[in-house]
Amino acid sequence: MTKPVENPALVAAKEAQRKIDEALDAGRSFRLEAGAGAGKTYSLVAALKRLITERGQALVQAGQKVACITYTEVARNEIAQEIEDHPAILVDTIHAFSWAFLRQFQKALRNFIESMDDRREKIEQGGGVGSKPVVYDLGFFGVDASHITLGHDDIPAIMAKFISQEKFRQLFTKQFPIIFIDEYQDTDRQFMEAITENFLKVGNGPLIGLFGDHWQTIYRSEYELADYPMEEIGKGSNFRSAPAIVNVLNKLRPELTQAVRDPNAFGEARFFHANAYTGPRTDDIHSKQDLPAELAKSTREDLINRLQTEGWDLNKTKILMLTHNVLAAEQGYPSIAKIFSGRTELFAKKEDPAIKFFAEIVEPMCAAYNASRYGEMFRIFGSGPAIMKHTDKIAWREDMDTLQKLRIEGTIGEVIDHLKSAGRPLLPDRLLRRDEELIALNGDPIPEDATALQRYSKLRNVHYKEVSELVKFIERQTPFATQHSVKGAEFENVLVVLGGGWNHYNWPQLLELIKSKSLTNKNIKGYYRARNLFYVSISRPMTRLAVLATQSMSETALETAKYLFGNDYVEELAISNQ
Repeated sequence: MTKPVENPALVAAKEAQRKIDEALDAGRSFRLEAGAGAGKTYSLVAALKRLITERGQALVQAGQKVACITYTEVARNEIAQEIEDHPAILVDTIHAFSWAFLRQFQKALRNFIESMDDRREKIEQGGGVGSKPVVYDLGFFGVDASHITLGHDDIPAIMAKFISQEKFRQLFTKQFPIIFIDEYQDTDRQFMEAITENFLKVGNGPLIGLFGDHWQTIYRSEYELADYPMEEIGKGSNFRSAPAIVNVLNKLRPELTQAVRDPNAFGEARFFHANAYTGPRTDDIHSKQDLPAELAKSTREDLINRLQTEGWDLNKTKILMLTHNVLAAEQGYPSIAKIFSGRTELFAKKEDPAIKFFAEIVEPMCAAYNASRYGEMFRIFGSGPAIMKHTDKIAWREDMDTLQKLRIEGTIGEVIDHLKSAGRPLLPDRLLRRDEELIALNGDPIPEDATALQRYSKLRNVHYKEVSELVKFIERQTPFATQHSVKGAEFENVLVVLGGGWNHYNWPQLLELIKSKSLTNKNIKGYYRARNLFYVSISRPMTRLAVLATQSMSETALETAKYLFGNDYVEELAISNQ
């Protein structure tokens, strides 16, 4: 019987895993560069499971752990579940991990805080450092009569400083002989520099394993690959996308060529542009050489309708727009998008406690109540109705009716105040603490470093109707998304819309520079920023990819499009100049 041939993606993945195993066995630090769709998390979990099998018992007996540092709580939970929370592995976010290590050194923390010249005024106003305990729970720096609170940004910065001291490096290495860092390209830069300077460059300390992809750096200002003196392991597989799409990715990124799962799988990748339009185009600070707003919208809608007639299932299609600001105006949550500008993942991935609460509890409860699905409503609520008498039932109905009215007519703050009073549903602790922090200021200005509290304060004044529209977007009840919000996600079909909606991304220039390679000090940062977001966007689909460029494209830019997609798959749309 003929042995079945393994798919090329699996062969490439096994080769990468073999190299990881070799590095672990030899005690060598390494960096796994896993392109889109390669299965980066699978490799990380496989390495953790191997360590558990081979060294788990010894680590536990020695009081040591493998540290696995993640970028988000979602990733932390996913990995912890995969390894069944094994006691030899500590999986946590950079802040939780760092604070768990730092909190045991109270005297050293106080000494460090004493040296923070930029906090001198706050320290003196709070009565000095003294012997007060140092805590981390509010998210911003503060000193009062009983304790000192560290801010969100303080934690990785202090961790980096501690790692630079030999005493703490030794203690750190003793506790954590192996450290894995997931999404290394998005991890705090000060922390990564401390790891590089104090461990990697000197060849001492823990074995470090970095897992990620520097081409998918889209949340920070440094987009190029940092200098990590360690073995690079490329994972040249793509388990997500059809060959037609992977071909585009490989042309864009030839240094990390990916093998596909099924070389004969159906798929398509096409590029559409709007150069046929010769009428007036946009020319302002945020948008250059784009179609007028209404024409851009109708062009997009016409293309979507056409793709549907050509076999695209719109129920399995995601439309990626440039920014939340562009999309939010159409979808109905512009104020929320503005408040979270620059930190879109906080609401797009429900990392903000208020957004998470509204999306996962309030909106589903109200939807169930409107549909008279009371059993589902109480399931979301988290407990039985506790209705002992008729007045209890009336109280429930009155509270829910008030909530429904506020959802339509009130602000987010009014909804929160109502729920604080009614408790149906109860506010989560994180949101309640944030509200109490705002009240405790008693009208005083919010500290500059309390960015989360500043966002919350602004959020309270927004009409709640925006939340309802935002939740439809977050829970994928609309076909739209932004490139930033879908990192790590995959969809059957994807239409990527490249327009002039934000001056941080110059798509015509990106396509020109891909061909010309004419990088200068002036354009290099913008090039990498746009390249990475473009790469993330076009690597989301499994079967069908279409890119719509509504800005005017130069001949050089179109030559790049033809090189990437193929001459037969680049099309100029017929657009009326009326």
